[in-house]
Amino acid sequence: MSGSRAMGIKRFRMTVDISMVILLPVLMGYSLVGETAHEVIGMIMGVLFAVHITLNRRWFAAIFRGKYDLRRIVVTALNISLLLCVITSMVSGIMLSKHLFSFLNVRGGAAFMRTLHLLAGYWGFALMSLHAGTHGGVMLKRGRRIRAAIYIPLICTALYGVFAFIRRGFYMYMFLLNSFVFFDTTEPFIWFYLDYLAVMLMFMVMGYLLVKMISVKHKRK
Repeated sequence: MSGSRAMGIKRFRMTVDISMVILLPVLMGYSLVGETAHEVIGMIMGVLFAVHITLNRRWFAAIFRGKYDLRRIVVTALNISLLLCVITSMVSGIMLSKHLFSFLNVRGGAAFMRTLHLLAGYWGFALMSLHAGTHGGVMLKRGRRIRAAIYIPLICTALYGVFAFIRRGFYMYMFLLNSFVFFDTTEPFIWFYLDYLAVMLMFMVMGYLLVKMISVKHKRK
């Protein structure tokens, strides 16, 4: 593969990943963006996720090869769980569709599908953020000055993410303590979006620290 082609694929991969990071919090604001927009964004996310998997197909091809240490076990479990969440979210979303897939005319089981969609959506959000965090080391290998400039804002935003996680009742939806998501339609969408970005960053930092701790433990052994 030529250098220019490899660089082009790398940039395309980065564009896909960044697009998913931007769209994911927007997708979570179901009532704030409207049903039609939610379905459209959901389909775009599904396509981007499929492209992401295609670009990383070698990882799936090698899943039954080689030895499994703790890091590989954790990352593999995380990735498979994320894949299941995305598939569940897409299938349940299509079955609940009132616009893009209304022609399917699916009847019955709507209450169960809504619960399934809620669980898959919130767990998928958390797992996708953790997944991104496990690859955070690559982005931070840019020199000490850049790392120092990034770390402080990242940690501060992630700490605020803990507060936003609780304030938004995120955990209540993940564990079905509340099966109905509350949206304040009078609130500017930007505040909802920023809160969910902070929660996403919180999970990313958790994913990064998890892999970091496993790597340090492995080196000590």
